[in-house]
Formats: sequence, structure tokens, C-alpha cells
Amino acid sequence: MNCTKNILKRTSDVVFKAFMLSDNTKEYKAKLLNLITEIPYEELLNATYVSKEFPVNNKNDKKYRSDIVVDLDRHILNCEMNDQYYQGLFIKNNRYINKIGGDSFDKGEDYLDIVDIIQINIDNFTKYKGNKLVYEFSMYEKDTRELEEEGLKSYHIDLDYLRKKCYNIEKLNELEKMLMLFIVESFDELRGGIYMEQYMQDAMEELERISRDEKIIGLYDAEKVDKKIRNTQIKGARMEGRVESPNRNCT
Repeated sequence: MNCTKNILKRTSDVVFKAFMLSDNTKEYKAKLLNLITEIPYEELLNATYVSKEFPVNNKNDKKYRSDIVVDLDRHILNCEMNDQYYQGLFIKNNRYINKIGGDSFDKGEDYLDIVDIIQINIDNFTKYKGNKLVYEFSMYEKDTRELEEEGLKSYHIDLDYLRKKCYNIEKLNELEKMLMLFIVESFDELRGGIYMEQYMQDAMEELERISRDEKIIGLYDAEKVDKKIRNTQIKGARMEGRVESPNRNCT
């Protein structure tokens, strides 16, 4: 593995998409999504991973661009990296799965042929109160806890929980070890862990390649500037007593 000092922030949209779209990380992705969703590893290994822009059907529609969509025979996964929380973030993300569900509605011979839609949010913050790594959401009846529909589900992965956890790499479970790739501060910290599996080695090498790629670095720097400008505009609006939506032009 070549020595690269600077590791780009993996919760950046640019870096996350480059990492998830790479053929060099297919075994890592399949194992990660298998541990979260329990969808068979082999099915995920042979899946198609794309960054998708959803069509605008009328003038009132907004343009939606997902981070990563994974197409399977019986499932469609929408994977979103959420670097910062803002009001309306999860509403925006849920619109993605509504779009996906709508696109798949007319396919198949009957309604039983409709694929399951799964949203996976990787959150670089703590939003929910369970003090745990993985949150699973489905639509249940309030009192009986009966599941209304099995075909729609969302997960939230709390990276901040893992970051705050006083961890010994040897005591982390497999999913926690895999997610450490998104929060460690340096390549030295990655190399210091016990990552004997080949898919982890491949994932780390791909992170190093991404962190050296001049095109990705340029996009990454531009993303940071855009985010800083947006945060400045939001803060300025609040200081002036005006309310502006931070996700007006979010993609």
C-alpha cells in the first residue's frame, strides 16, 4: 500500500460516491450492506451500484439526485451519506424512496411483483435517542405493532455513536470495524487496526487512491467551499432574523 498522508473526509458526498461506485470496493460494499439489511452477500456482490438522478415529471417537481442506488432482483437500496443534519434532511431523503417506489409501481404482472425499497442513511451525527449504531424504521400499527407493509424500510447508521464509543479495535464487531473507515482521522489509524480481511485491505487501498486523485480532490475542495458558503448564508439569515431553508437546492 502506498503511503498517503492526507485522507479525504469520507462523509463528503464526492468521496462517498467515488468509494461506493468503485469496482475495487465491491466486496466491502456487499459485506457492509449484508450486515445492515441481511440481504444475501452474493446477491449484493453482483448488484449494480449507480448514482442516479430521478426524472422530473412536471414543472412542480424538484430535481432529486441520490447518492447511491443499488439495483437487485427483489430490492432497491438507496444509500445516502448525510454529513450534516439540517431540518428537512430526512424529508428530502424520503422523497428519493418515494420516487424509486413510484418508478417501480408499474413494473411486473401484479402488485406482488413490486420490489422492496430500502433507504440506508449513514449519518455523521446523532439524531435518535436509542444510543446505538443501527436504527431500523418500518411502518407499524401504534398499539398492536403489526407491520403494515414489508416492502418499505429505512435504516439510520449513527457514525457519531461509533466515534464517541470508547473502543478497542479488537472488541469491535465486524460492522463496527467496517464503519470505522468512515470516521478515522488518518491512514495510520486505519493501518493500526486489525483488518486482516482482503475486502478491508482493498477498501483501504481504494481510499488511498481516491485521496491522491487530482480530479476528486478538486471536486472535494469545491464541495467544501460550497458548503461553507451555504452555512455562512444560513447563519447570516438567522442573524438578520430571516428564515431560509438550507436544503433549497440540495442534491
